[in-house]
Amino acid sequence: MRQKTFIKQTSLAILLYFICLALAVTIDLIFFKVKNMYHTPALAAIFAGWVYLGLIRKTKQFGAITCLGIFMSLFFFASGHFVLAFLPSFLAGLVADFLAKKGNYENNKLNLLSYMIFSLGNLAPIITMWLAPKAYIAQLLAKGKTQDYVNQVMVPFTASHALILIGGTLMAALIGGYIAQNWLKKNK
Repeated sequence: MRQKTFIKQTSLAILLYFICLALAVTIDLIFFKVKNMYHTPALAAIFAGWVYLGLIRKTKQFGAITCLGIFMSLFFFASGHFVLAFLPSFLAGLVADFLAKKGNYENNKLNLLSYMIFSLGNLAPIITMWLAPKAYIAQLLAKGKTQDYVNQVMVPFTASHALILIGGTLMAALIGGYIAQNWLKKNK
């Protein structure tokens, strides 16, 4: 694939993915009325499957998924999330890209699994809350956030939270990816 087309397709996918993420955040804020974006990773996984799998279908080249992961990492970093929140999104994008490449970007099962792994990257802020809660809280307080805000944002690590967030995101990505694969198949 020509580099210009690759850059164009990847840039468009980044924009569309961000729109899907913004929709998920909006739903979380308006309908669920939470400040910690608890449902956002799963909602984004449902909405963005067509973007992700469409990117794979159009580029079929290593790097596009990684670029999407890097974008999400930069977004988390630039939007003021905990400094280590960039790492899970980057790693999820890289692993997802290698996984899709293993099937030459044509194996539907591997592409779907790749999307599921990629979708876990949106848990980055919550994962960093779990791994370094004291540092996360200290950073929020240093930014001038109130203790009340911190209490609303923090998602404590419990087995049920981990199961709901990780399992829910994986299930949502499976559903969103499956719908996207069928839709893309019909719209070749």
